[in-house]
Amino acid sequence: MKPLRLLTVCTGNVCRSPAAAVVLRRALELEGLDSEVEVGSAGTTWEVEGMPMDDRIELSLERAGYPRPFEHTARTIHLTELMAWDLVLAMTPEHAQTMRRMADQAPEGATPPLITMWRAFEPGAEGLAETELAVEDPWYEGQAAFDRTVKDMERAVPGILERVRELLAQR
Repeated sequence: MKPLRLLTVCTGNVCRSPAAAVVLRRALELEGLDSEVEVGSAGTTWEVEGMPMDDRIELSLERAGYPRPFEHTARTIHLTELMAWDLVLAMTPEHAQTMRRMADQAPEGATPPLITMWRAFEPGAEGLAETELAVEDPWYEGQAAFDRTVKDMERAVPGILERVRELLAQR
């Protein structure tokens, strides 16, 4: 059986979405689900395509206990590839909206992925508006903001794992 495919999405794919992918891959590995689930990341814009993960987010991941190396090359998501994913986890409402508009352009009969916010899986997120669920961009702040971003992302992981188990059981 082909793996369940999860995609994390942010703007440039050098900070939040690749960090989320690292966090999620590690959680799946610790739960013994890594052979059943593929995790990728992408950006909504092409400006930094081909660049590595930002050094500041790498340092934050390392400080939070994630093992190196963090092999990553920024890339932009396109419609054809989007349709190959099962669950898309967006960092902001704008990212989610971009993915939904792209999925709306899918050929007739194609099955679009489920597109939702990363933080929708946090405890207490039920009932919050999508606009309240953004993983804020630490880009223009200091190292502490990057550390906070990783810690903030970790809160959603148990809920994401629960959803992954549900999706796997439906197969």
